[in-house]
Amino acid sequence: MVADAPVAPTSELPAHLAVHDDLLAQGSPCRVSLHTHPIELVALSHSRRWLEEDALTRMLWSMIPETRAFCPRGLGVVPYMLPGSVELAAATRSALARGYDVVLWEKHGVFAVDTDILEAFDQVDVLNKAAQIYLSGKAMGFEPEGMSDGQMNELAKVFSLPVK
Repeated sequence: MVADAPVAPTSELPAHLAVHDDLLAQGSPCRVSLHTHPIELVALSHSRRWLEEDALTRMLWSMIPETRAFCPRGLGVVPYMLPGSVELAAATRSALARGYDVVLWEKHGVFAVDTDILEAFDQVDVLNKAAQIYLSGKAMGFEPEGMSDGQMNELAKVFSLPVK
């Protein structure tokens, strides 16, 4: 990179700015937003089955206990919208306002908020690992059963996780 060359902002600047504006207005401890394109999560967004509210959250939580612990408020889903659009920014704000810390943008990527960049990354990473576990089972020819509702409820109770 040339030292004097201007650096163009990300095309997702509208979402980053809108969300940060909300976080500051709410007095949220969250100070960072992360947008990335985790392959397995994006792949799952190509199936209508996983776009219903909280369907993907419940499946991902059931794959490995750490998913429930690292992303206790679940994964919001925003239907496909033009990348970089103010509409996508507004839909992301809405999903975060419904209580999610991570939002999946259909056929695009994820947007996460947290107190620091490593916490935001950990949420996305653990969600994507759960997606990898699910897809690995499917690739081996079976439907992964995941943890039962009882097992997930026990986990939430023991670790004082929010109920969703």
